[in-house]
Amino acid sequence: MGQNASRYNQDELAEFQDLTYFTKREVLHVHKRFCGLSPEKAKDERNPVLSKQEILSLPELAANPFNERILDVFSQSGDGRMNFEEFLDMMSQFSSKAPLNTKIDIAFRIYDFNDDGEICEKDLEKVVLFLIQPSVTGGNLSSDDRQKVVNNVIREMDMDDDGTISYLDFKHGMSKLNGFEESFKITL
Repeated sequence: MGQNASRYNQDELAEFQDLTYFTKREVLHVHKRFCGLSPEKAKDERNPVLSKQEILSLPELAANPFNERILDVFSQSGDGRMNFEEFLDMMSQFSSKAPLNTKIDIAFRIYDFNDDGEICEKDLEKVVLFLIQPSVTGGNLSSDDRQKVVNNVIREMDMDDDGTISYLDFKHGMSKLNGFEESFKITL
């Protein structure tokens, strides 16, 4: 870890530990991985801002069909660029130590594509397209089949029958879903 580890003093590491689900040692590991995404920037700047493309080069993130949306959600600028603190926050919330409620919050923010505080039919259509990714998986659902999936999800999760999935609807549905917590993690 050498030079990169010394960039943060013990008080800063303790603060990172207090604000995340990571130990100081794990914070340093995440920092090492962050710096490895752009060694030149990391060498020249104390807290570089990495581009979306640099962050997407992280193999653990590149494999996720929602990778760009994840970066948009966690990036304070909203365009996927991140400094170390934003990257650390993202990795902490996707860690295996993060509680179920945290993962539900993240998933809701990711699936709420139009950022209106609820998951509507158009949001769900995007979720389905991201999941089947015809260009990657070779699978394809007809427009009618995708609409059936969307309608079924809304019917199952929309507890107040308003045609959208509120945060409370989503939280209720996800808390009953076996394996959700385990599938919603990134391990560095």
